[in-house]
Amino acid sequence: MIRLPRDFDPDAPVLLVSIGNTNTTLALWGANTVSRVVATATGRMDEFNDALAAMMDSFPPPGPAASVTASVVPSWLAQVRDRLEAALDRNPLVVGENLARPIELDVDQPDTVGMDRICNAAAAHDRLQRSCVVVSFGTAITVDLVNDEGVFAGGAILPGVRMQLAALHDRAAQLPLVAPAFPKNVIGRTTAEAIQNGVCRGIAGSVRWLVEAYATEIHHWPQVVATGGDAVFMAPHCDFLDNVVADLGLRGIGLAYAKHLAQMGT
Repeated sequence: MIRLPRDFDPDAPVLLVSIGNTNTTLALWGANTVSRVVATATGRMDEFNDALAAMMDSFPPPGPAASVTASVVPSWLAQVRDRLEAALDRNPLVVGENLARPIELDVDQPDTVGMDRICNAAAAHDRLQRSCVVVSFGTAITVDLVNDEGVFAGGAILPGVRMQLAALHDRAAQLPLVAPAFPKNVIGRTTAEAIQNGVCRGIAGSVRWLVEAYATEIHHWPQVVATGGDAVFMAPHCDFLDNVVADLGLRGIGLAYAKHLAQMGT
């Protein structure tokens, strides 16, 4: 557990960094609110440096009280950690390493659960205070259950929209690479429409089935919260979704920091 300096201000804003497979997102966390969100391409240090410089300039003096990071890309986390330490002149807080997870896990191999899934789940339950399913439409799609006690119970992972489209093109000689879409014709009249229907409508059906299966397991229908880069695209075709929260993972990172402060008695 990291000790806070005597002059630490618990109300000062902090820098959040969420490292995903596709994007690395920076944001300001203050007064339990996420703001000034900037996304960069994961692995592009030039983009990250530009975004970090702009974020540092946007903080009121004397700058962020800390940086708090959650990552699913270990190699990129190592580079980002070094850059944050140099910019802030202090050791970055990393969820799952020197900062505790923001939610309890009841799974067989907790150390293998992606930090994005954990932060999404923590933020969703903190907001709803009841059982919920969190669907993240990202590079991969995750469908996770948090029970009424606020414990992460596990879930499912399937390939994301673009991953499925790319796989069909890469592995089948005559299938074109098509953009994500929901064609007007449910029965595809072209090869492109057939692929789009199979992937996009297939994902909607798969996620619906999983949510219904979870509801059967817990004997009631949970709230369903969506997030991730393709959530807005998928939501109109998933009538079982109750909310779309773009910054859910960032809120989960902020929640981990808030719980850390509470444990330190600040």
